[in-house]
Amino acid sequence: MSIRLKEYKCVNAEKMDRAINGSMSSGGRLANGVGMKATEGEKLAKYDMYGGLIENKDGYKVKAGCFWDFKAKKRFAKPEVMLEIRSISTGKIVFHPESKKLTPDLIAGAEEVKAKKEVLKKKAKKKSKKK
Repeated sequence: MSIRLKEYKCVNAEKMDRAINGSMSSGGRLANGVGMKATEGEKLAKYDMYGGLIENKDGYKVKAGCFWDFKAKKRFAKPEVMLEIRSISTGKIVFHPESKKLTPDLIAGAEEVKAKKEVLKKKAKKKSKKK
């Protein structure tokens, strides 16, 4: 199950739960979560801190660390969102600013990844139906 925050999709529900509610501390209590009343930006940053997979509204993978500053150990006031896309021409992963238009090469690479994901989902559904 995925969760939408702002225009982003947080794919891992367990990491989102940990980001909001915290994790078990030595005293047997949940600690270090941002809480249910936190802003979407705070929740997204904490989720990013835990390394949760984030996708933008178009389904492109967002580079880890765009919302959480690992050096300063706090969220970025103004995150610079970078998309992680495989270039068709080079075969290498490229980090591209979300605010800039994608080149045809990067669009093709992203679409190829999306198509492969769909094939894997269909195969997984077929396997679960056979059981």
